Amino acid sequence: MEKIDKFYEKINGSYLIFTGIGLSLLVILIAVILFIQVDPTFNMYSKFISDLGDGPNNSNIVFNTGIIISGIFNFFIYIYLTRFLQKKQGNEKLILLAFISAIISVIGTIMVGLFTSDTENTLHRTGAAMSFFGSFFLIIFFGIAEYKISDIPNKYSVPGFILAPISIVFLVFFLLLILNTGFSSEITIFTEWLAFFANTTWLFIQGIYTLREK
Repeated sequence: MEKIDKFYEKINGSYLIFTGIGLSLLVILIAVILFIQVDPTFNMYSKFISDLGDGPNNSNIVFNTGIIISGIFNFFIYIYLTRFLQKKQGNEKLILLAFISAIISVIGTIMVGLFTSDTENTLHRTGAAMSFFGSFFLIIFFGIAEYKISDIPNKYSVPGFILAPISIVFLVFFLLLILNTGFSSEITIFTEWLAFFANTTWLFIQGIYTLREK
């Protein structure tokens, strides 16, 4: 633990969070720009985020490479957040559950980049499910742990309880879609984008708080 703490003394964990968020958003932005040069119909109601992984004009290379790097980056972010809560004397069981959830999310994210829906659809969907499920439980367990720490303001813990369920809503919608129930593909696709931005917003909130605590 001492070596880990020294690492984050040299590299400010809060800045690591903001860098990770910026990297993720930049990768998607570049991939979208490349994609729409060939297919201008691309929007948040017509294409899933991971459709970029099979996109034209090298958008697939940008997205898949970027998402793998982002997954690795997130691993170090989650270690930092875990140590942050431990130093705050948070509930160890909740912190452990949050970290396990984070690992599942990281593995899922990397799988999304390694296996595209066109080449390995089953592995791709498994990775996506792990990523969103992992993010949901990470935010919930982390939020409960934060909520139980008296000197952490509720404005930093409570938003997670609102943002986290969006990932589950997306997975439910997607299940309905692939089961051919007639559920709207547009709503499902938009909800995935919404879940991505919700999880990103939660990370940003944690970055703000940990930075102010320095």
